[in-house]
Amino acid sequence: MNDTNDIFNAEFSRQYDVSNQRLKEISDNLHLLISLLLRDFPTDSRVLCVGVGTGTEIVRLAKEHPTWRFTGVDPSPDMLAVCAEKLKREGLIERCELIVGHVDDVQPQSKFDVALCLLVAHFIQHPRRGGLYQHIADRLKPNGQLIAAEIAGDMQDPTFNGQLKNWVALQQAFTQRPRDIEEVKAELNRRLLLLAPRRTEALFLDAGFASSMQFFQSLLIHAWQARKSAE
Repeated sequence: MNDTNDIFNAEFSRQYDVSNQRLKEISDNLHLLISLLLRDFPTDSRVLCVGVGTGTEIVRLAKEHPTWRFTGVDPSPDMLAVCAEKLKREGLIERCELIVGHVDDVQPQSKFDVALCLLVAHFIQHPRRGGLYQHIADRLKPNGQLIAAEIAGDMQDPTFNGQLKNWVALQQAFTQRPRDIEEVKAELNRRLLLLAPRRTEALFLDAGFASSMQFFQSLLIHAWQARKSAE
């Protein structure tokens, strides 16, 4: 995994939600669709949130499903501190367990109905990314579901620069400063590893998911629903 400790520090964590307000329309659309996909899960569902960050997905789903329970795991103690404060403020902390670490730090006998891994996987170098999905699958019940979102794209594809141009426009709106295409491409190469969407779908299958369906795309942000085998 790339070293991101210099990114997810205390200052960054405190400003994270404020900064993301600029992308609220995209985030709201993604979370609306996630709520739709999970609408019929049992009232006693257990949800694993991998790379939970400041807990946005927990807050949204916990308010919609007052009897669901959540486990959030994240390697950044600063992000989890902000998450815990938010959950206490919203009156949700009693239904949540927060773990500093990675998904393999969650007990494998803890079986979940749903796992969410939102905008996390692109920080993990392939082929270790497949290990992430395997660890998630190991902690899901048979027929459990994964909702995964990541920045994805084939940087070797001749059309990628056209996609990147639109991504740069989004970045300019996000940072409120001019961005150069080559600067953004270098940043992607330094901080992230983009995989073509078809490669991510292959990793789901390799990890034991019986099927996957892409349900969302906003420029380079892609999201899938994957179902674990019934075993």
